[in-house]
Amino acid sequence: MLQQAFKELLQFLSTTTGFWTLLGIGTVIALGAIYHQKRQIPGLTAEFLPEETWFINRDDNHRLAIIVSLRLINKSGGPVRIQNCKLSGYSPKDAPPELILDGYDKTIELEYPKHDLFRPGEEYIVNPYTEQQMWVFYESSAVTMTNILHTPIILKDANRKRKSVHVTIPRNMQQITLYREAAMR
Repeated sequence: MLQQAFKELLQFLSTTTGFWTLLGIGTVIALGAIYHQKRQIPGLTAEFLPEETWFINRDDNHRLAIIVSLRLINKSGGPVRIQNCKLSGYSPKDAPPELILDGYDKTIELEYPKHDLFRPGEEYIVNPYTEQQMWVFYESSAVTMTNILHTPIILKDANRKRKSVHVTIPRNMQQITLYREAAMR
């Protein structure tokens, strides 16, 4: 059965209609690849920093607080002006003054990363031939009990070009410790 289907496909491709169909499909794929390349921010490399990327379930408003840290490397001769930074459809928010985890018998104040904060509504400029680090705060209304989130983060610049990075966001280890202590009681 499979051999006969393969034979008929070869016979179809040997006709002029098959040739033009194959040429059309190849052209659409090539144009899609060129379009994808043109939409990318030229010269920008983005990597997420796993040691400073985490999320917690907030007890005060029953939402997820997500911190994503990125290392941005601009290899081009001009500055890159990042205007938006979406995480799986979520827009960045202003970070609250403090994030606090409430345990059974203790309270832990979490520290934010020490590098630049991406603020919503402002441009973040990555200068030419430099490496900079920034972090972004997100808030999600979906509460999860999993310990890892997998999602893309999309950076958009002033020219409407984009750069996408797939990030793996683990739960904050201090919150995992508090959950384990609570389970032991």
